[in-house]
Amino acid sequence: MSTLEPLFRLLVRTLSERQPERVHQPMSINELMDSILPYRLVRRELSVDSAEDYETLILRLCAGESEFVQAEPTTQAALAAELRKPLADLALLRVYGDTHVVLRADPLLTAMDDRPEERYAPPGARTSPPPEAPEAAEVETDNAAAPVADNQGEQDNEPDDAWLPDPVFEANASVVTPRAPDVPDVPPAQADKTQVRCPFCGGLLPPRMAINFCPHCGMGQDVGSCRACGADMDVGWRYCVSCGEEAQGGLA
Repeated sequence: MSTLEPLFRLLVRTLSERQPERVHQPMSINELMDSILPYRLVRRELSVDSAEDYETLILRLCAGESEFVQAEPTTQAALAAELRKPLADLALLRVYGDTHVVLRADPLLTAMDDRPEERYAPPGARTSPPPEAPEAAEVETDNAAAPVADNQGEQDNEPDDAWLPDPVFEANASVVTPRAPDVPDVPPAQADKTQVRCPFCGGLLPPRMAINFCPHCGMGQDVGSCRACGADMDVGWRYCVSCGEEAQGGLA
């Protein structure tokens, strides 16, 4: 079974090039298939041989496979259950065509990072070596004309680049660290409130009021209940914290 990462990266790149703000906004399944990534325009890049293969990829993506996107839990549970059948009914995509999905924050950041290997490269790999000192040729010329001293054998044991300056010092000597702007202190109570975010799009939720729907993406913020013990289960949970039962459909 092929991976969904090429499909997800193509989706992120398409939205970023057309409307960058859309990467953080919900989109319907119909919109995804008809205008954002239509089969006729992406089949070659995704290397799919038929419309059925393309719709199967969309079904797996919207069902929450690999946790690239998030939708209403009941919708994702129904799509995931259909995928477990020997022959999935692809028409289910149109049945839930008005359902909205949003891109999850963590895979979105990874897909938008053009050169993720830069994060893990050692510091020396990104710093060019310092240029050779101009007086090196003069030093070698003077040494060639000077008579051989008695301690020539001891000098031969020293490394050839012993005179070179410290590359770390030279690299950091030209770096100018800008002064960080003054940031006003935020009271602890206010700082705690700013941490309340929508689990679907990551947007900040308004404090001091009960939130049923996200003002940014429109996704519901209510909690569900465990099918086994009835305990409250928050949005995005995969297992019950009281009895360990898996969420409905195996997806939160």
